[in-house]
Amino acid sequence: MNEVFEILKYILPMLIMGGIFYFLIEKFFAEETIRRKIELQLKDKELLTPQRMQAYERMALFLERIRPTNLVRRIEMPADADTYEYVLFNSVQEEFDHNLSQQIYMDPETWSVIFSAKNATQNFIKQCRETSEDPNSSEAFRSELIKRSVDGNSICNGALLQLQSDIQKQF
Repeated sequence: MNEVFEILKYILPMLIMGGIFYFLIEKFFAEETIRRKIELQLKDKELLTPQRMQAYERMALFLERIRPTNLVRRIEMPADADTYEYVLFNSVQEEFDHNLSQQIYMDPETWSVIFSAKNATQNFIKQCRETSEDPNSSEAFRSELIKRSVDGNSICNGALLQLQSDIQKQF
């Protein structure tokens, strides 16, 4: 019996020290793992921030380029209204397709607003064609586009405000 107590006298402190050592090592590794995750997140953010900023810049440029007043200034007016409508509509679509990959860097809600602005601009082009004084005249169509664009708020303004708000939240 005395021998058992003698053995316990040596083993028990070793077990307690081993348990404390194990607990401290586990805690150290858990904290180290958390620290490394945070480090990686910061490094990822450092790498992605310029790309995200560029995506927002490109989408702001896209919204400016699809403004009807900018479209009519940039695109040469063909002789007939059908071709002009097609060229304007197609120009908006090509601009959008060119910037499609930017959605991976953007907030989904902001992307949805941009997508809606693109669709609204294309619908606006069709409406202006239908409501122009002479639907077959490209000059009347162009005048209607300019008149209605200047009279009302631009379709793209809301999307630009959403972009600005999103950038301010994130940066």
